Order: sequence, then C-alpha cells, then structure tokens
Amino acid sequence: MRIPQPNLQLMLHFYTSPEHMFRTVTMYPPDQREAVLDQIVDAEGWYGGRFAVGHRAAYMRRRESIEQIMHDEFTAKYGKPPSMHPVFFYLRPNLDLDTVDRDLEQRRGHGETRTRYLLIDLAQIADTAHVSFTVFDSHRSYSERCPPDAGDPAPAMPILRDQGTVFHITEVAEVFARNRDVQDLAFEVQVWDPSILRRAIAVEPPLR
Repeated sequence: MRIPQPNLQLMLHFYTSPEHMFRTVTMYPPDQREAVLDQIVDAEGWYGGRFAVGHRAAYMRRRESIEQIMHDEFTAKYGKPPSMHPVFFYLRPNLDLDTVDRDLEQRRGHGETRTRYLLIDLAQIADTAHVSFTVFDSHRSYSERCPPDAGDPAPAMPILRDQGTVFHITEVAEVFARNRDVQDLAFEVQVWDPSILRRAIAVEPPLR
C-alpha cells in the first residue's frame, strides 16, 4: 500500500452516538430512516437543517443519487465493494488535534453539543481496497452530475478538473499535488467496508 504524504494521514469523522458511528442514514431500511433523521434533528447538528421534515425528502433523493453514482463508479474502476453505502470521513491537509478541537468548538457555538469526533490514521487501515475519496465533499464534487430531480442542488462553486470522480485512496497524494494551490482544499473519504474501521479502532485506539 502506498501511504499518502504525512500531512494527509488523519481521517476525521463526526458522530453523535456510538450506535450510528459507522452506520449512516442510507444504511437503514427506508421504514427506519424517519426515526433516525428525527434523532439527527434532535441533536441540533450544524447541518441538521437538511434533515428537517420540510427538507429531508429532497436531501435524501440527492444523497441516494450521489451514493449510487459513486458506488457504480467505484465498482467499475476497482471492483464491487461490500457495502452499497459508504461511511464518510474528512481528509484535510495539515489536520491536527488543535484544528479539530477548534472545529468542534465552532459547532458547539451553533448549538451542536452532542457531537463527538473520531480520528483514524490511514496507517491504521490494514486493507484499503475499499476506500475511496473525492475532491471536496461528494455533494459538491458531484453537483454537475446529479439528475435534475435529485433534490436541492449544492451551492454553485467553481468546478475543478478532479471533481465528480471517485479516486482510490492510494491516489490521494497525486491528486493533492495537482490541486495543492486550491483554496481550502479538502477531501471526502468513502469507506465502503465498515468492518475495516471496526478492526482499525480495535487494534489501535483512535487518537481522540
């Protein structure tokens, strides 16, 4: 496995309950999602507004559309992953504990008091066969590729050459090098096999 350069090592994952740590809303059967979305709204998350009753249907259509596109693309390029839906992480250049703590304090300023975070070093992932990433978060990255009926669009932003594409995590150093001058450059990591995350934190405790 080719390990990314040191300033792209830490994957960041926010969660509000250990029960949902590695289980995103699209992993739940449709008849259980309303209850899960209600829990997210009750937690008063920074981005919880998208899950409010008046917005969740449009958001979920868009999210399911994007996840399907990414799944199909990952399958075509790297083989079919174990899960239809990924667990999402942030991967930011030069991320450290102080930066994450400041982010968490900012979230608390928005009333997001229940949020916790998990940091996993990529070196803790023994098998990265089913780990991918996009330039910026997938909603922004795939904003130009969603069907017109896939819910509310992401905010209009400049489109980079590498947006709208799923890359394997071993390509992150190369993609970073092509885009290193982009302001506020960040990546979203998609882990298509939650079991590797459970093994990672069982073998070596996460940093936080």
